[in-house]
This record gives sequence, C-alpha cells and structure tokens, in this order.
Amino acid sequence: MEELKGLIMTRDSRTRTGKKSRKRFPSLIPVEQVSPAVLTASRDVAFTLQQLSIELDGEEVLKAVLDRAAHLEEQASGITLIEE
Repeated sequence: MEELKGLIMTRDSRTRTGKKSRKRFPSLIPVEQVSPAVLTASRDVAFTLQQLSIELDGEEVLKAVLDRAAHLEEQASGITLIEE
C-alpha cells in the first residue's frame, strides 16, 4: 500500500515544464436541442443511482439513460392531447 501511495504522490507531483496542459471538453449541445425525454431520463437515472449508492461506468449510465428515454417517449406517444 505504501508503494502505491508513493506512486500516486510521485505522479501527482509531476510538473509539465514548457508545456501548457490542455483539457479536452466534449462539444457542448444547447439544452434546447436535447430531447425532453433524455433530460428527464438523465435526472431519473442520476437520482436512482444516488439513492441506491450505485456506481456505474459511463457506458452503463448512458445505456440506462437511453433506455429510460425510450420508455418515456413510448409512454408519451400514447398520450392524446385534447384541445378545448
């Protein structure tokens, strides 16, 4: 364990001389262009994972969000709006 701690300390204390660190950010999509089902599904999945203290990797979370969004869109397609 001490060896691992030393490795982490060494790794964290590295400096990049002469180079600026660049962080790559994924392209941002305006919220207005995101499906309401995906937004709701993201909130639902995040809440469920937090409540159950479950940690998933990114791919599993994405699959859960997309599955939930598909379910919500399926439910919404059966709703009939009555205009007065």
